Amino acid sequence: MPSGPNGGSAASSAAASVKIPTPTCGIWRINSTSQLCRHRKKDKHCDPTNPADRRCGSWWDHILLDPESKLIVTLVVGRRTADTALEAFLDFYTRTDGQLPALITADEYAPYFSIIVSAYGVLKGDLELTAAEKGEFGWEQLPPLYFPVEIAYATVQKERARGRVVRVEQRLRLGTAEQVAETLRQGPTAGTINTSYVERWIGTNRHFNARKARKVYTFSKDLQFHVAVTWLVVVFDNFCWKPQPLREQFQAEPPRYHDRTPAMAAGLATAPWSLTDILRYPIYRRETYSTHRKWRRRKKKSRKA
Repeated sequence: MPSGPNGGSAASSAAASVKIPTPTCGIWRINSTSQLCRHRKKDKHCDPTNPADRRCGSWWDHILLDPESKLIVTLVVGRRTADTALEAFLDFYTRTDGQLPALITADEYAPYFSIIVSAYGVLKGDLELTAAEKGEFGWEQLPPLYFPVEIAYATVQKERARGRVVRVEQRLRLGTAEQVAETLRQGPTAGTINTSYVERWIGTNRHFNARKARKVYTFSKDLQFHVAVTWLVVVFDNFCWKPQPLREQFQAEPPRYHDRTPAMAAGLATAPWSLTDILRYPIYRRETYSTHRKWRRRKKKSRKA
């Protein structure tokens, strides 16, 4: 069995304790966006007063992706609300052990700004500064909320006309232009502010998951199965899919390459997984399972007695 996360399932909340290693370039870059999926009905056909329609309508995949390894670090399926987006960023914060991302790029979804500030900001009263440090930094002049200067946040605004993108505008929301330029220069990915990596993944995801294809009858009819298949596709993409940009050349003439999955590029696996490996991977720790079996044996013996 290929090496995988320590304990828990990669496709469930049990994997929330898995820590994602720092990228090889030493910095985190996040591409964040949301993908629309319709469940049973369109929003205009849903009745807010009807309990049967509460789980119908638009459900969104909130995705945070590392452009370097192409790894889907966080996925949260839910309504497109500030609470769901906050849940996604807090999940990313936990999985990366609170490491500060050098650059966050996202679309122009308004709640992102306040969510990023609340997720990575520190209240003035929580800063553990000595008396000397307070005097050095000017304690009285510090803002009520301190946001790390190491993080830059930029957005991509796309203007469409007749269903086509006619203009793309990059906006810097946090940090400096020099800071963003240096971060893009150090990384092995594209040297511009964009969300193309996560958008490319959304296109691939639509091919893997027929429930998310456009204008088809294979849309989800049950939300529980929709979430389950979404997670299965994410785990398959992280541990089985071998994108061409991730391959490593190990021989010049004739050229030979070693294929890698996003999990291999991120240091979470040493070999590609198969779908059989994913389906057989235990969701719970083996100790818990064996203890449960012993308990069942004792219960049967007590009944016989």
